[in-house]
Amino acid sequence: MGNKQSKTVSGSPSPNMSTRKTEETKEEPNSENVDTNQESDNSENSLHDESENLVPFDPLKSEDGDRNESSRLIVAAIDFGTHGSGFAFCTRAGYKKDFQKELYSWNTEINNTLKAHTTLLMMPNGKDYKSFGNKAESDYLELTREEQKKHYLFRQFKMMLFNNQNLSETLTLKDITEKELPAVDVFAAAIRYFKESVENKINAGSSKVFNDDDIHWVITVPAIWDLRSKEFMRKAAEKAGLDATTVSLALEPEAASMYCRRVPVTISTRKDGAKQIASLQTGSKYLVVDLGGGTIDVTAHEVLGDGGLKELHQATGGYYGGTCVNDEIMSFFKRLFGAPVLMTLKNEHPGDYLQLMNDIEMKKCTFNCNVHQKTYNLNIPASLMDAYEKYSECPIREDLENTTFAKDVSIISDKMKISKELFETFFQRSLENIVRIIKEILDSAEMSDVNTLLVVGGYAESSLIKDTLTTSFSDKNVVIPTNPSLCVLKGAIIFGFEPKLIDSRVCRYTYGIAKLGIWQKGDPEGKKLPEMTRRGRYWCDGVFDKHIEVGQVVKVGEFQDPKEYFVEKGQEFALLDFYASSEKNPRFVDEPSCTHVGSFVLELSGNESRKNMLVRIGFGGTELEVEALEEDTGRVYKSCCHFLP
Repeated sequence: MGNKQSKTVSGSPSPNMSTRKTEETKEEPNSENVDTNQESDNSENSLHDESENLVPFDPLKSEDGDRNESSRLIVAAIDFGTHGSGFAFCTRAGYKKDFQKELYSWNTEINNTLKAHTTLLMMPNGKDYKSFGNKAESDYLELTREEQKKHYLFRQFKMMLFNNQNLSETLTLKDITEKELPAVDVFAAAIRYFKESVENKINAGSSKVFNDDDIHWVITVPAIWDLRSKEFMRKAAEKAGLDATTVSLALEPEAASMYCRRVPVTISTRKDGAKQIASLQTGSKYLVVDLGGGTIDVTAHEVLGDGGLKELHQATGGYYGGTCVNDEIMSFFKRLFGAPVLMTLKNEHPGDYLQLMNDIEMKKCTFNCNVHQKTYNLNIPASLMDAYEKYSECPIREDLENTTFAKDVSIISDKMKISKELFETFFQRSLENIVRIIKEILDSAEMSDVNTLLVVGGYAESSLIKDTLTTSFSDKNVVIPTNPSLCVLKGAIIFGFEPKLIDSRVCRYTYGIAKLGIWQKGDPEGKKLPEMTRRGRYWCDGVFDKHIEVGQVVKVGEFQDPKEYFVEKGQEFALLDFYASSEKNPRFVDEPSCTHVGSFVLELSGNESRKNMLVRIGFGGTELEVEALEEDTGRVYKSCCHFLP
């Protein structure tokens, strides 16, 4: 900011939307130039009357009309998954005809899905990608050992963004052999791969050459991601060459819900008693259970009369997706072989380690609890058994007989046979937590009339998932659409053309701004500041000034009521520290439930006449927005949001 004055906004909020000052709540630190007893004669409706050229302080506007399709020529969707990723795109003309028929998607013919492994092979320079997906893995295996040491192979790296309190633009990411690169460069390279693939396919199939401005990009993210993770993904997209104005973030369960709203997913009964496949009808209330490779997202939606969707319960979930099962299998391997042996395999034989990971993934995906199969076989690399024997001076087959796994595990040649009973336990932690989260939501009073579970995501293809949910929720209608792993990707296309289909969301946290307030009886003594108000009361810092409350229904595209803050004379910038809390009414921003999620920087006029500022927060889409109004000039300032340190 150079020599420009930059201060944190302080003060206390007005009790309503007007600028009228109250007694104690409008006191400020000692100032000889301000009469704190002065009443303002400006009313809420007179804020815009000072100039014909002022920007109105109106609800958030968008180029997209309510429920109307966007004028975007092409929408390209990137479903960036933990285990599998894919892309799709659709022209506006094709979307109007039949978005499913006109949908172009990447078919790798792996596990009968249209997704590839989220695996990225980076060149030795650490900036450019060599390949992505299943090809990245095969390319890596074809490299010599010396070449592998120079290249970088990243697998399932999306989970790094989940609930990472240390997330920043400087954070590094470790590849399969523990070599590090800046995480934002890795994500940017992956997005750049999708960008170039989409552009090549679009221009190869059309006589018209499309410009960057013709394509609107939709990147899917879990609903339970925090603001830092969303901003990180935006930073990576910008670094990949995507213009920020052409990028939207779609919440994965919302995208899936949009898709299932359009296609037949339920069984209904006609008047004549015959059964028919139907889409979700107006008034339907249902849980969306998005079971991905890494996280699970659970929320509740209602279908509105105009085709929109209303969120009924804030999204909740955690790291209980498909890769959670992989982690349990790897924990079993560590108990059997030892962590040092597995580290040796990873560092000295990364190709063998990669093939072992892929074999574990394949056996997990094909495990069927309803099939009469006593054992499941895993291919064990000879390098793993050699490393074990070198480390323990005894073959693994002999030591296995003395472990608790002796009855359930045997090794014959290069095959490890695992009993069905033991293999099923690898799913236990994941399944228990999925059932627990769903029950917690269904047990809430507002969910009493929800009778349908709409289950999507790649993990939903597991037979254990279907059996567990139908057994645990026998009184509910469990619906798993065809190809559940593609629901999010196809729904992202709908979101790109019709972003206003989501009518409202339920806030996951209480959001507020740190402010200077009046110390109250019962507050910690250590919160008192030396300065006193003109009425002899103490000031205290770090008061949580609530703007949005957890569980509050927030209309998409609308701002909350503004609150008033002090502005110093000549102040040109204001820094608002932004906090989130799991509690409804936190008192201070340093309470255990509170997290500093970022800051808003507001550029002010620097006017020498000291007036106050109105600040309001809104949900324009899947992210927060902030606006401020200077009372003396009537000017409206949109913020620059910073959630990454």
